[in-house]
Amino acid sequence: MTEVSSREGWDGRSTALNMVHDQGHRVSTLIGQLREKTFRTSGVPPARTGFEPLDSVLDGGFLPGEVILLGGQPGAGKTICALQWARNLAVSGRNVTFACFEHDEATLMYRLMVQEMAGLTAQTDATMRIQARAIIRDLMLGLVDLDRAMAASPLVARTLEQIEGYSSRLQLLRASTQRTTPEALEMTAVPHLEPGSVLVVDYLQKLPVPDVPNIEERVYHAVEILKEMAIRNQVAVLALSAASASGIGVDRLRMEHLRGSDALGHECDVAIVLNNKATATSDRHLKFDLTQLDEARRRVVFSIEKNRRGEVDVHLDFQKDFANFRFNPNGTFMSEALEGD
Repeated sequence: MTEVSSREGWDGRSTALNMVHDQGHRVSTLIGQLREKTFRTSGVPPARTGFEPLDSVLDGGFLPGEVILLGGQPGAGKTICALQWARNLAVSGRNVTFACFEHDEATLMYRLMVQEMAGLTAQTDATMRIQARAIIRDLMLGLVDLDRAMAASPLVARTLEQIEGYSSRLQLLRASTQRTTPEALEMTAVPHLEPGSVLVVDYLQKLPVPDVPNIEERVYHAVEILKEMAIRNQVAVLALSAASASGIGVDRLRMEHLRGSDALGHECDVAIVLNNKATATSDRHLKFDLTQLDEARRRVVFSIEKNRRGEVDVHLDFQKDFANFRFNPNGTFMSEALEGD
């Protein structure tokens, strides 16, 4: 008979969600299951972000059961990046829930539509693009209805047509620090997700854990719960993380500057930290070259500081297109040294 043990949930209660089978298996048994094709796993490939060479460094993308940390200072592009990844994942056929404590659904839809439109406007007149953005803004403010918006701008109509192609796979959730506990988040997100899907939490430090007021302890419990959630449901969790007071304004943000960094460092499987290239790059590269400095201001460094599946201390360089709420997804490996290296 298999012994079933229960672990107490975040609120101290044993629930059906927290019933787990704590049973060991001999390696010989697992090898036998592989031979007999009865080995139980998610059976899905990594979830690709659509950013290269990031996906290559991550050996294909995000895996089920992983917690991926995306950190950065305010304005570094965390939400922009995460929403672009969510869009790319949905386009590729993955289900995604984007739970956001920072913005409502209308704001996220506005950003998503402007981002999508940017991919359609290479040969479009600038005046038409400006007009289309204004119409999208008015649509999200409720000043015009959908039919009028589409009739007023063929570009808006094309943008909506593109989004409708993956819209059923992308769920936007306005999260609340009062209501969206880990249990509520799981109950809302999981019915939309399936093994190999991705849950985005923007951002981790705002996830409320009842009866844990201390920020450090709350982050510890939150990331631990998210890890269990990821494993239990065989999904990847992308958790955005804010900088601590000591990290605000530093030239180069590191994992140690994130709020609750001790817990984050232990529990996450992959940690990516965003930095503005102009401040994070060593002075010897930019101090006497104003052209390079100006170019660096338009770029963000993605530093992979933890990676349980491969290389660490890998630094990638992506160009900002924040006017369109996106990054250029084709990046490069950093050739310059960073501050502190």
